[in-house]
Amino acid sequence: MSFKCPLCMRIFSQRFAYTQHAQKCLKNVEVEVEDDDDNNDSEKYSSEMDTRSNLSSEYENDKVEVDDDNNVQNMSFDSIGSAISEMSLEDSNFENILDSSEEPEIFEEPKNLNTKTCTEFPNDAYKDLMLLVTKYKINNKGGNEIIRFFNKHSNLTESPLPKNIEQGRAFMNNMKFSNLEFSKVLITKHKDKDYFLYYQNLIQCIKNILTVPDITQNFALSYENYEYNRESIYSEQNTGKWWKTTQESLPTGSKLLSIILYSDATTTDTLGKSQLHPIYISLGNIPIWRRNKQDAKQLLGYLPILEAANKDLVRDTFHKSLRHLLEPIILLKDGIDLFINNENTWFYPRVSTIIADWPEATSFCLIYKSSNSSLTCHSCLIKRDNLANINLSVNDVILRTHDEMRKYFENDTQKSVCIESVPNFFWDLP
Repeated sequence: MSFKCPLCMRIFSQRFAYTQHAQKCLKNVEVEVEDDDDNNDSEKYSSEMDTRSNLSSEYENDKVEVDDDNNVQNMSFDSIGSAISEMSLEDSNFENILDSSEEPEIFEEPKNLNTKTCTEFPNDAYKDLMLLVTKYKINNKGGNEIIRFFNKHSNLTESPLPKNIEQGRAFMNNMKFSNLEFSKVLITKHKDKDYFLYYQNLIQCIKNILTVPDITQNFALSYENYEYNRESIYSEQNTGKWWKTTQESLPTGSKLLSIILYSDATTTDTLGKSQLHPIYISLGNIPIWRRNKQDAKQLLGYLPILEAANKDLVRDTFHKSLRHLLEPIILLKDGIDLFINNENTWFYPRVSTIIADWPEATSFCLIYKSSNSSLTCHSCLIKRDNLANINLSVNDVILRTHDEMRKYFENDTQKSVCIESVPNFFWDLP
């Protein structure tokens, strides 16, 4: 909603700003009139009186009570200014200003939009329009011009499009899909504030990915060994040693379902004051070239962002959220049947990869975040001073495995390997 000043033609987006400006603008006009009186300029004074007369007609619907003996044209600028000042205190009087047919110009968003919950668009044209507006970030004014152009040249008795883009956006906001239903759960409470995890069911996210057309055409179901001149060649996940080892640990006849997680906190405004912490899921069974496409991923949830001096509480909140998200992997002791290439296949889901930058990786692995730590790598126990040493042998590289890190934690010697004093949820994953 916008307000246009009838005197200087300035446009204001807020009602309060317009009211304050109107008072100042009227005072400026009054000063000009007084100057003209001092100079005995009758023509200019007459012009100002005409302006004052026009202004009174603009506000003829203001419901301001005036004595019958005095008409609006003889109304002083002081009385008009005080009237507007009084109107700024009551919304009902302001609404009368907005009803003016000419000025100030009001650009209102449509009211009484259809907020009925739907699961699909009314028609394909409606759907294509809203996808176009969303994809290319077209503003409401541009979208409305597209609607007018379509309605003008389509020669249809009834338009398949929304009356305006605002109505279309409201319709989309109220759409609900079974594969995009988010739930929330309370993770922790700190300083009288509740911190929630917003999430989708892990298994449902996997099924959503598998419903994408052509996603399962080259779906890896077993380990493949590639060699050239007696040297192993690694390309996809199912050509690696991890896949082979994990597959051998599964029951006979079952397949490995490789889960890839990606998490990174991000700002949602230009000032960097608002943050969200999304976490995504994809499948390592999908070839790399196909997995890199946008539709091969699913938003798993939004992790709560806790700002607290107690860093152990922050870490504990993070891993509690991960436990809630990935708990289905622990509960599926007998695996899960998924429909792949027109047949049911028995899978065991396992987390294979977590894609993260260094700060995120330290949160997942619960190692010290300080760059001055003696063991800054989240994957191995190489000293910080030796990280660039290319002469290290394989025996010099000691990996941070779940079993080894748990031993240090249970023996209360976690400081020697630079891990935090918080249980790591991933130690419980199969």
